[in-house]
Amino acid sequence: MDTNKERIHKYFFEIASSYRDVRMTDLEPIQFINKRLKDLRSIRAADIGCGAGRYDLLLFKHLNNLHLVGVDSNEAMLKEASTYLKDNGICNFFPVKANVNNLPLKDNFVDCIFTFNAVHHFDFPRFLENAARIIKKDGLIFIYTRFQSQNERSLWGRHFPHFLERGGRLYELNHITRRIDSTNCLTIECVERFQFSRKATLDEVLEKTRKKHYSTFSFYDGCEFEECLNEFKERITSHFPNPECIKWYDGNIMLVLRPKL
Repeated sequence: MDTNKERIHKYFFEIASSYRDVRMTDLEPIQFINKRLKDLRSIRAADIGCGAGRYDLLLFKHLNNLHLVGVDSNEAMLKEASTYLKDNGICNFFPVKANVNNLPLKDNFVDCIFTFNAVHHFDFPRFLENAARIIKKDGLIFIYTRFQSQNERSLWGRHFPHFLERGGRLYELNHITRRIDSTNCLTIECVERFQFSRKATLDEVLEKTRKKHYSTFSFYDGCEFEECLNEFKERITSHFPNPECIKWYDGNIMLVLRPKL
């Protein structure tokens, strides 16, 4: 395991118990998925990189008769997801510890594949290869992520020192399109853009940041992070005169893929 992967694994292991609290979880992508799948009476699906299960509970609440395999390479996150869903009365969740390079699921096994804000952590070509293998011929793959250009316009992209350089793992549409085209077995059915209006107090923004709600912060050493956090506070205070009203927009993207017929 290289240094960056070690940092990321350690980050998710340490933040697992608080991850659902510090991250925004939006309903809109789930509503979009529900519209696409509303005619299915029963759904067998996999969530790749399921994390602590924050989007999985919404999937269970909005999709018909869902049976979901939750795949994650981080045991702490997977344990959190299992406990969270069990505590909410979900019994059709099946946790699997694995990564995208070796998905232990049968060929043509699932109706749908989901991945939420995780694809930038994957070996993307291997993810596409395995997704194409396990998806049914009439299935759909939903990739919810954000582009690097969207990240640049976020509050932290604009104001937190070195955030964009440290978080440079995100893709743009042209890169994703080339990778999908190169599989020769998947095609993009549609691309849906989301924009969310956010509002918080200065204290709330700083608290999220102190808790390192983005994995990008795992690439800062301790002293450097504190120095950048202080500079971030100064920039936010200068840019937003009212500390009770910090406003910004977050952008995300949903790509819907299907097997080529």
